[in-house]
Amino acid sequence: MELRNTDIDQQPKRLADIVYDRLCEAVVDGTLAPGQRVRDGDLAEQLGVSRMPVREALQRLERQGLIQMVASRFTRVTDVTPEMPGQSIEFIGYLLGIGLRFAVPRLDEGDRAKAAKLARKIGTEAVRDPEAAYAATMAFGTFLAEHSHNPLFSSTLADAGLQLTRNLRGTFPLVKDPAELKADFDALADAIERDDAAAAEEHMRQSLLLGPGQPGPAGAVAHLWDDKK
Repeated sequence: MELRNTDIDQQPKRLADIVYDRLCEAVVDGTLAPGQRVRDGDLAEQLGVSRMPVREALQRLERQGLIQMVASRFTRVTDVTPEMPGQSIEFIGYLLGIGLRFAVPRLDEGDRAKAAKLARKIGTEAVRDPEAAYAATMAFGTFLAEHSHNPLFSSTLADAGLQLTRNLRGTFPLVKDPAELKADFDALADAIERDDAAAAEEHMRQSLLLGPGQPGPAGAVAHLWDDKK
């Protein structure tokens, strides 16, 4: 396990933020593996910094659920269980549904067109590249957050993003046939264009098996973590 320390002292950001970014990257990409114990002194040495910014970064990651710290005993990367991919996609579905309720009524015609284009991109990428579909989903969520006029929604999505990316390994779980997913997101885009927040929320949830009478995503993606190891 080696962390990047390239030009860490030449970055314009605050040192603790740079260290936090590097540790985030290491946890998400598996350089710091689930269950692995870490020592602030070792991390500081690898990054070429003092222990203080490392400790601050680890505390931030603990608040986000990626690090577990037990005083005077150990600090370790939290585990990813087989249930977490399903729980994560469920969270995305419900949270983005809420985001649509917030944002759609506040969008002007131009922004509705942009949001619809982002939604369609998720479905298009799901057919071709699940990793690109995941990136498109997060870009869609960021757009909703920026237009939600709700700081709590924005901060919740931002804080959850790291854990979601780690738990899903940066890929969009194909809970349905890709062609069905594309149709779902096309319908979601249509609802955005006609300024129907309720229908958009419903289509968001249905696309991830969260609609009435649907089984939910847990069973469809429980295998994801093992498959990506």
